[in-house]
Amino acid sequence: MDLFKLVVAVGLCAASYSVNAEVTPEEKLWVEQALSEINSNTDDANVLWQYSQQTVMPDMTRIEQFNGSLSETERWILVSENGRAPDNERLKEYRQDQQDLNENKDEDSHELAFADLIDVSTLAFVGEDDVSVAFTFVPNIDELDNDALTGVLYLDKTSKQLRKVSITNTDELNPAFSVTLTKFELELGFDVFDGLVMPASTSTVISGTAAIFKSLDSIQTVTYRDYKMLDKPKK
Repeated sequence: MDLFKLVVAVGLCAASYSVNAEVTPEEKLWVEQALSEINSNTDDANVLWQYSQQTVMPDMTRIEQFNGSLSETERWILVSENGRAPDNERLKEYRQDQQDLNENKDEDSHELAFADLIDVSTLAFVGEDDVSVAFTFVPNIDELDNDALTGVLYLDKTSKQLRKVSITNTDELNPAFSVTLTKFELELGFDVFDGLVMPASTSTVISGTAAIFKSLDSIQTVTYRDYKMLDKPKK
């Protein structure tokens, strides 16, 4: 599924929990099952979806529609930018952008794979409140120094389904030559749609510089809605 095009970063949601590093086999199983569920639900080989995506940046609000039953070059449709429907020239440019993305996804570097993002062996139980059970973990992002990152994963206390993943930096990051990130934040939100747990939102924040003078500051929020299941999961 083309959800979660990998954009670096998000706000670590602070919560008041007492720290307890012990993770029981049952708690580890909760997390593994929650991650397996979301991976299965977003896998084109298992279930196809149609949904709308709203991306909000400081200078742009873009609405797109996705249809997993179409070919990879036709799945995305540009609906509007800053409240205006695109003209033919913009639509042509958009289709070319989608084609370029498809041709350059050799290693799926623009997609976020949950199984790879979260190192389950590093889980530490943080605590729980009335609605959530929380665990810290060491992220696994190839392009970054994972020793300078920290993550928190939240499960619904009753259903044990994934509700939120937050990652933030604890030190400066240098993902490429002459590039320094002083702030890196990524938050992924999940909810139940059509009976299945699916992405509900992503929030990314970056502050940094390239070649000393060029600013890399970026803020972006993406909301997913209007889910419609086109092909039910195989049993």
